[in-house]
Amino acid sequence: MSEQYAHDLKLKQLSFVRQLTTIMFLTSIMNVAIVLFCFRNTSAFQNVLIWATVVGVTNVIGVARKKYLDRSNVSASKALRFYVRLSLSHGLIWGIVPFLVAHTANSQGLMVLGIQLAGIMFAGSFLQSRIPASACAFLVPIGLGFAISMMLTGDPQNQFAAVLCFVYVGVLMLAVRWSHEQFIEQHLSAAAVKEQSQVISLLLRDFEESTSDWLWQTNTYGVLMDIPLAAEGVEHENNNVMIGNNLVSLFHPDESAWVLETSLMRKESFRDLVLKVENEGDDRWWSLTGKPIYEDGAFKGFRGVAKDITQSKEIEDRIAYMAHYDGLTGLPNRVSMQEQLEKVMRKPLTPQMSRALVWLDLDNFKWVNDTLGHPAGDELLQHVAARLQEVCDERDVVARISGDEFALIVERPADGQLEVFLDKLTDYLSEPYDLWGSTANCSASVGVRLFDEETTDSRILLKHADLALYQAKKVGKANWCMFTQELDDRARARLQVESDLHHAVNENEFKVYFQPQVNAHTHEIVGCETLVRWQHPTRGLVYPGEFIEHAEDNGLITRIGDWVLRAAMSEARKLPEHIRVSVNISPVQIHSANLIPTIVHAIAANNIDPTRLELEITENVLMSDTEFTLQRLHQLKDLGIRIALDDFGTGYSSLSYLRRFPFDRIKIDKSFVRDIETRSDSRSIAVATLSLAKSLGMRCTAEGVETRYQADFLRDCGCDELQGFFISRAQPLEKLQHMIELKKVKEKVTLIQDQRDFMYRRASDMRAAERAS
Repeated sequence: MSEQYAHDLKLKQLSFVRQLTTIMFLTSIMNVAIVLFCFRNTSAFQNVLIWATVVGVTNVIGVARKKYLDRSNVSASKALRFYVRLSLSHGLIWGIVPFLVAHTANSQGLMVLGIQLAGIMFAGSFLQSRIPASACAFLVPIGLGFAISMMLTGDPQNQFAAVLCFVYVGVLMLAVRWSHEQFIEQHLSAAAVKEQSQVISLLLRDFEESTSDWLWQTNTYGVLMDIPLAAEGVEHENNNVMIGNNLVSLFHPDESAWVLETSLMRKESFRDLVLKVENEGDDRWWSLTGKPIYEDGAFKGFRGVAKDITQSKEIEDRIAYMAHYDGLTGLPNRVSMQEQLEKVMRKPLTPQMSRALVWLDLDNFKWVNDTLGHPAGDELLQHVAARLQEVCDERDVVARISGDEFALIVERPADGQLEVFLDKLTDYLSEPYDLWGSTANCSASVGVRLFDEETTDSRILLKHADLALYQAKKVGKANWCMFTQELDDRARARLQVESDLHHAVNENEFKVYFQPQVNAHTHEIVGCETLVRWQHPTRGLVYPGEFIEHAEDNGLITRIGDWVLRAAMSEARKLPEHIRVSVNISPVQIHSANLIPTIVHAIAANNIDPTRLELEITENVLMSDTEFTLQRLHQLKDLGIRIALDDFGTGYSSLSYLRRFPFDRIKIDKSFVRDIETRSDSRSIAVATLSLAKSLGMRCTAEGVETRYQADFLRDCGCDELQGFFISRAQPLEKLQHMIELKKVKEKVTLIQDQRDFMYRRASDMRAAERAS
């Protein structure tokens, strides 16, 4: 234990032994008298008398020494050592008695002496147990003296008594130890409690000195009787807080004041009741806690604590405002809009009125941020919020949801006024905005969902309004679209297709079909375009137009494209060496880090000449991140792979891309080929495209050839290759054996080490160059 605890323990031991010293001296004198009486008629009486004199002298010296120690400033340790020596001297004196009388006393005398010594040992050990050294110094000499003297008599009974004495001494020493441990534990517990009490007292004292709370008390009628302040000099800012005023009258009459009045009337406790103080100046808020007072079972009034919480209430109100309102526009935010929507949905629909949730999104907000900066974008949002408030009625709900999204809850007469409002809204929002001296055109697309009695879930309304907004953006910006069930059915179908696509990728439900490409003059097959089909377990064969767009939206197009590449190269093993295989690459796939490794592995694993693979890309691939795309195409071309520009003429800046990247082939889109027989402009475009390709040294393939006239016209104009239903529909490779002589290949292909090493080395070089750039 610590020095402080040890010092306190010694003081407590010293105090205890001082209280017992006088009793022990008196007990010693009484026991001496008993010994003199018992052995008065024996030959040992003279020795006993001398012994009694020594005891008396020892007691006199001990008492004198105790008084001296009590008067002097002797340390506790020194005083305790004195008492240990005093106990040892008494123990030695009483341990001599058995030797003095053992040879002359009879068995009855020895029995009386044994009982007396046993009592002395027990009493002395018990009284001195808080000082184990003193107890043992007193106990051991007496026990040893009695036991040894009994053994020296030679009597078996006395020897048995000696053994019992040893056992008795051992038990008493264990008892002394246990009692001392209990004493120490009690001392430490009391010290800990005292220390905690001091800490609590200190904290309470600090609280009383620093708190701004004050006490109040009323009589049985709720009239203030006494207001003891927490500190002197504290005055209340409200003059109504004085003895004699009614407690309820201090506060503004509202719901909280009614709760206070009810609690006082019912004699019920209340806690942390927030009340607005009736004050002519600034708003003040108090927190009130109180409970009824009873004396001898009779109600005497209320007593409690009051606290001024004006500052914390203002902070709380500010936090609540920030949680429900947009800091930029001052409009309600998404949380507040959700609460308003739930509230409006619980209100019954008014007959002959149309109630609608309007969801709008700014069309060109990103352009404003990118060109004029984010501060201008913030100002634009403020202008939009102002226009919305101008065009809406006071009963309408206007909220900013997030970013450039806003929501309205409006109610208009069912005679077409809602449509008029929506037209006015879109027109007003489409007007130019003046931002820092610049004119910004930022229209809005609007989705509308009408309220009905059947829809009780606000989440459904929000989803439907969002679907209508998506449709408005799809059909053309700066207009509004009303939700219909068809939109929901389409969305559900879209979700189902996306779910089925995930399953299809995992279960390998895709198949590759091939459409032959023939030489326009000889009609010899020179290539095959790979087309993917989805073998749906319930819908049957699904064409790419029904799922490719969904795959691009949810990111599965990369996995599907990689699978098509591997499957196409695996099937290419069956084709003659002079027939190339074309594979379409999506804009998402061209940016995939797995594209080049997938192509290299597929070519090497199937022992395919890289020049037999032709990747077809559309102009949309080149629309985003042009520099990266061109770099990636050059990497592919360095591997020996051919690159073809698909759907030529349907995108943007085609001539610019032809100049920046040397394509191996241009494919005329089937939309131009289809109208060759009926439209002269289509024939002109086809001729111009063929001339352009020839002048640039590129081969040209026409897609969608369905008639002999189209085939002959294109051949005569210089087209190199033809593809379309006139030649063959897309079929699995096994069903094209009437046109192509397929090779028999083993299930496991033996790789040519040189070609595989070449492809891996080229791929490593490409990746290193890409990292360096």
